[in-house]
Parts: sequence; C-alpha cells; structure tokens
Amino acid sequence: MRKNRFENRIIFEILQVINEDKCTGSTISRKVNVPYTKFKELEETLLRKDLIQAYYDDGHIYYRLTEKGKKLLNEYLKFKELMKMYGIEW
Repeated sequence: MRKNRFENRIIFEILQVINEDKCTGSTISRKVNVPYTKFKELEETLLRKDLIQAYYDDGHIYYRLTEKGKKLLNEYLKFKELMKMYGIEW
C-alpha cells in the first residue's frame, strides 16, 4: 500500500513539473528527484493513460500535459489545498 501512495505522489510531481516548463525526461527526473529509469516506467503509464504527450523539438523529446492531465492535476491541487485547510499535510 505504501508504495502506491509514494508512486502517486511522484506522478503528481511529474505532472506539476511538466505543467510549469518545457522539459525533457532527464530534466523531469532531476526536478522530481527520481532515477531516470523510474521516470521512464512512470512515463509509460502516463502516456498510456493519456495524461501526457511526448513531442520532438530540436532533436529532443519533450513532454506536455493533455487536457485530461491538466484536469487531473487541477483536481489534485484542489484536494491538496483542501487537506491543507484541515491541517493535513499531503
């Protein structure tokens, strides 16, 4: 059970990083502080669930959120704020 919660938090951190800036996979893994191999594992899931898109620009692969990914991130941030209102760190 603990592993899933940890991975969920990493997924939301990845979504936040992608939402903030144009990033490659190595930049994302560095900002989220996970090994690149772990990022690639989660990237596969995020792509399959249509939460992110990969695109090529200037010889590099970058990522952006899909509409579905933006909606999920927005709902997560609302939830996080609600938890904070009740004094629960998330």
